Amino acid sequence: MDSACHREDAAASMWHLSWNFVMVDSRSFHPSRRQALLGAVVLGSMAVVGRPGRGVAAGTKTLRLATGEADGVKGTLDPAFGNNDNDGARASLVYERLVVPDEAFAPQPQLALSWKPDESGQVWTFALRQGVKFQDGSPFTANDVVFTFKRLIDPKTASPAAAVLGQIDPEGIKALDDHTVQFRLRAPAVEFPLLIANRFTYIVRAGQTAEQLRTAGIGTGPFRVEKFVPGEEPSIFARSEHYWQPGRPLLDRVELRAIAEPSSRIAALLADQVDVVAELPSLGLQRLENSPDIKIQSVRTSAWQGLAVFSDVPPFNDARVRKALKLVVNRDQYLRALVGGRGAVAYDTPIPPWQSYGLPQEPLKQNIAEAKRLLAEAGHPNGLDLELHTSAGDVGLSQTATLFKAQAAAADIRVTIIQAPAADYWTNIWLKKPFVTTSWNGRSTDEALALEFLSSAQWNETHWRNNEFDALVARARTTLDEAQRTQLYHQAQRLIQDDGGAIILVYADTVGATRANVSGYKVHPQKFPTDFSGVSIDG
Repeated sequence: MDSACHREDAAASMWHLSWNFVMVDSRSFHPSRRQALLGAVVLGSMAVVGRPGRGVAAGTKTLRLATGEADGVKGTLDPAFGNNDNDGARASLVYERLVVPDEAFAPQPQLALSWKPDESGQVWTFALRQGVKFQDGSPFTANDVVFTFKRLIDPKTASPAAAVLGQIDPEGIKALDDHTVQFRLRAPAVEFPLLIANRFTYIVRAGQTAEQLRTAGIGTGPFRVEKFVPGEEPSIFARSEHYWQPGRPLLDRVELRAIAEPSSRIAALLADQVDVVAELPSLGLQRLENSPDIKIQSVRTSAWQGLAVFSDVPPFNDARVRKALKLVVNRDQYLRALVGGRGAVAYDTPIPPWQSYGLPQEPLKQNIAEAKRLLAEAGHPNGLDLELHTSAGDVGLSQTATLFKAQAAAADIRVTIIQAPAADYWTNIWLKKPFVTTSWNGRSTDEALALEFLSSAQWNETHWRNNEFDALVARARTTLDEAQRTQLYHQAQRLIQDDGGAIILVYADTVGATRANVSGYKVHPQKFPTDFSGVSIDG
């Protein structure tokens, strides 16, 4: 869907609106961006009621779910530190958030029923769903929300979420009563509901310690933790008897295991060893496509694949070298080789043109002569010798490295590819080596810019620090006029394109698959805001 469909009328006044509750019918729930962000959107009693699948009472409905990243002993149930797809899958089974992003990255209610800002846009009040219980039977209240968010932004916690949630005044998070919570911000933020709809903001029960959250967290989600030992497979999650949606979840158990190699995930699905594979390559799916026992899904997303260099390490600390690396690539070839055309070419911004605040595309064509000129001007007339770290564990990483090596050779850039084991890549290579292949799940505009590119970002994989960029993002967050805010986000993205250390090559559709007897599973652009409460399996 074109991002313009979610833009507010720039001529309208942001805050002079009537904050009437909007009753929502689940059959036609497609609110505008204005309604979702600014209106007091109410689900009320619209919770979708599902019928238990056959055999639920007998305890026979087990879903076997495979993810694509191995996290080993560093795996966690603590949403504050979820940094891969395994973490995301576990969190979406056990926990829920106040607000969740839909497929178009518009905020939708979950544990919050409604929200509204004051006239300044600096104080936001959320009405919470009543009658919700944690998996231990204790009631969900505003105190749990206060505990969760104060913990996320506490420097002692050291959560990557702090880069996204830095606008919240820690002393301004208050429980007004058991079912109303208020956030006071350091400055107005029209996108605040979307800012808290990220992968870290799952609500945890107040009072849990860091160790409890890591291995045995308690949430309001459809499944409770039955077995989770970091580094051991599978993790097992059992049906919560206290889940707030009547008749749900439809499953009794979910078994979650990591299968790092894409070919092994495909083989496991075909062999009926798993029921759902959440991440598949866009290429090599013929066996799945030809099988009557398999259903494939794909969705357009801002998930991207590319390369990253440390912008503060020679030779990458010279902007001319970074620009040269961006000029040696033929992006159309990556689109074909990496995703088989299931996606779109990217031009060094994490925000695609169809997403809110996305830049209109200005193609950057391969230009070997200009790349050579820039390298010579930067003191490298004979080219460069580079080590590029990659792994076969994540979809497209090794292919990215191989194709980059071939294309860069034309500009006298000699690349040595260093392969890392799949289980080690994201823990021992990424963020630690100066030149790597990389990939990111799709995110809303502000979250993507904040997590990946702000100087203070914990996951600033390029070590790029640009004060002008930081200031533009800060201004965009507080600008109420939609047109002006769009211009600020555009300026910030152009700085990434022109000066940053990320070579963003393609936006890859998210592809997943299930056995034919699985119903209710839906691939999401972020992979794991998936609601597993309505997933069922026959037989």
